[in-house]
Amino acid sequence: MMVYRKTVEKGLKPAELHNAAYALLQEVLRTDWNCPEVVIEKTALGKPYIHGREDLHVSLSHTDGLVCCAVSKQPVGVDCEPLRTVPQRVLQRVCTPLELEAIPNAPDPEMRALALWTLKESISKKRGVGMTESFQQYEIFFEEHIPHCAGHTLQLERYKDFLIAAAE
Repeated sequence: MMVYRKTVEKGLKPAELHNAAYALLQEVLRTDWNCPEVVIEKTALGKPYIHGREDLHVSLSHTDGLVCCAVSKQPVGVDCEPLRTVPQRVLQRVCTPLELEAIPNAPDPEMRALALWTLKESISKKRGVGMTESFQQYEIFFEEHIPHCAGHTLQLERYKDFLIAAAE
């Protein structure tokens, strides 16, 4: 799994962010994955894939000021979020009781809460299900600041004022 990121101008319209993320993906596929010309399509639930290339899996994410993508030979998902506080009502909806119990004991509880949200979104994107299933079915725990979830390899990175999570 390789995760790529690029800062972009703040204040771009959603369509411009979308296009910038796809441009980044096309660039890395051409330069790093030897795929000079590819057609990116989407499943019915919006998961991008490379037409005719079942051997490569891709995922995209964008937020104000940043676009990112992930490419892997396995199903992959990526999410990026600006550093922010996740509302408690959202955490109650997406976290398991064990995760909720662990947040206050983390070295930085706000960062842990955002990490859980971002990691769960990346797992959802990997699975290609979007927001159609409960994030509570993915229980994430941390060992020495490294996230783990059964059945998934997770990656978490703080980049400038953003958090980037990937799942494979």
